[in-house]
Amino acid sequence: MKKLVFLSILSVIMIFGPSTDSRAEVGVTKNEIVIGSHVDLSGPIASWGIYMKTGMELKAREINEAGGIYGRKIRLVIEDNGYDPKKAIMVTNKMINRDKVFCFLCILGAPTSLATKQIISMAKIPQMYPASGTTKSFLPYDRYSFGGDTPYYDQARAVVKFFVEHKKYTKIGLMYQDDEFGELVKKGVEDQLATANLKLLGAESYKRGATEFSSQITKLRKVDPQAVVLGTVMRETVGALKEAKEIGWKVDMGGMVTSQSKFVPELCEKAGFSADGYYCAALTPYIYPDSPLKSVRGVWERHVNWFGKEPDMGVTVGYRALLFFEEAAKRAGRDLTREKLIDALETFKEVPDPVFGGAPVTYTPTDHQGGSTVCIEQIKGGRFVKVSDFIDFRK
Repeated sequence: MKKLVFLSILSVIMIFGPSTDSRAEVGVTKNEIVIGSHVDLSGPIASWGIYMKTGMELKAREINEAGGIYGRKIRLVIEDNGYDPKKAIMVTNKMINRDKVFCFLCILGAPTSLATKQIISMAKIPQMYPASGTTKSFLPYDRYSFGGDTPYYDQARAVVKFFVEHKKYTKIGLMYQDDEFGELVKKGVEDQLATANLKLLGAESYKRGATEFSSQITKLRKVDPQAVVLGTVMRETVGALKEAKEIGWKVDMGGMVTSQSKFVPELCEKAGFSADGYYCAALTPYIYPDSPLKSVRGVWERHVNWFGKEPDMGVTVGYRALLFFEEAAKRAGRDLTREKLIDALETFKEVPDPVFGGAPVTYTPTDHQGGSTVCIEQIKGGRFVKVSDFIDFRK
């Protein structure tokens, strides 16, 4: 009998390891912290996902080369979600059950992040700084889920505010993606217009993945707006600009952060026209090698040296996500746990972005929104140029 008990205890130790290890937090060892993420690396917004991946990798390398966080190196597990909710669920379960990640960071896409949000939260795993402006990442309140940058709703309000107050326009139209992203943009446009006693002149939607926008642009032209807000991602932005150009319609257009990419002017140029004049919301000024900020120039140079290509704005998103994680992990202390990370995040009050000069982040025990400020940039001579100050609708 004593021998049987001894063998049972021995088998438990062999399966689960020594008792001191079994009490350790999942994804945290003496030497590393395992962080998971899923982004689009092969689908319609891969041009964002690929650069978010290198942005996270760049910041992780900087952290690791500096000795890690309390001696622990960052190990990233980044999977391809293909901008497909079903695939996002599959890779999320893989990272939870096989990779044993400590937390999730910088999940890309509104439909893909929302598809996996409940799975992650039910497992009581922190998920922070999604690469999506959906308000459902932080509303309703969920202890394990944190927002990131300024939501699409406020981005849309900022674009409308610029057109109405700076350009003195009173007739605004909208083209938007028929999903969570587009609906948030539409509500932001309508609510901001209402503050000026104006109504949306016309709105046309399109299905996610669409490549033809002639119908939407033609219908919008008929109502004769002075400006059109675009609830579009990169490819769709170019499509809308192209259609307007082909029918000879000269109208101001302005979009969300999702269109603040070098690929917008580049793709327009390949299509035979200039994107100059296009406006978009911005969380940070565009990353250029001649930036007035030394820190931005440094990131640009390291990205070129380490990855062999110039960065795009996705790099700033991935980099900033890990930057704010690093701050939270340091505040949590040497004995890092998921619950302590959450407690540390909830102490964030206007935590600055010391690298890109972007929106500061605030979290509290009852509010997990994150960023709340946005400025406007315009394409001039093929480059994004800041044309407004940062505004904050929460103040």
